[in-house]
Amino acid sequence: MIQALGLTSNPRKELPPAVDDVSFEAHAGRVTMLLGASGAGKTTALRLMLELQPGRGITYFRGRPLHSIGHPSREVGVLLGDVPGHPARTVRGHVRMLCAAAGVPARRGDEVLETVGLVSLREERLGVLSRGMDRRLGLACALLGDPHTLVLDEPARGLSAGENRWLHGMLRAYADQGGTVLSTTADPKEAARAA
Repeated sequence: MIQALGLTSNPRKELPPAVDDVSFEAHAGRVTMLLGASGAGKTTALRLMLELQPGRGITYFRGRPLHSIGHPSREVGVLLGDVPGHPARTVRGHVRMLCAAAGVPARRGDEVLETVGLVSLREERLGVLSRGMDRRLGLACALLGDPHTLVLDEPARGLSAGENRWLHGMLRAYADQGGTVLSTTADPKEAARAA
């Protein structure tokens, strides 16, 4: 479960904060969508929750703030933007590097690549992946630590209808197994389908 309380970003020059006193809950076993137009502050809210941006408020992940969790990637899997990595690195090499950073066995990388349907592309270079394959890789990276919670920023943006159906099925299955899923979107139809 996620409990976000009073999230407020710092003011921007002469503009009001992008996020001002936002509170919400996302429960285990559900896909929760933050819906808002482009520029509404969805990404800022996620960055505040994940303590990646200064501001006020606090977020609890199963009752604990992120900074008090010993291995955050084992509690919260995150996908913000495109998958960062050198374009010449292979999919498998990238995932194994992240396994080492998260302190999880390298075999976990192969497991998540299978889960997201990228086993056949594990020797491909990051620089040649399509938008859909990049999203799948991002989800695989978020799943590496076998987290209870997924926090995803517009994971369906730019996906085909088929890739979108696959993604929402994957997130629904994750929630059905007791996980907490929080995702953002600017599309009301997508929010209705996913939640």
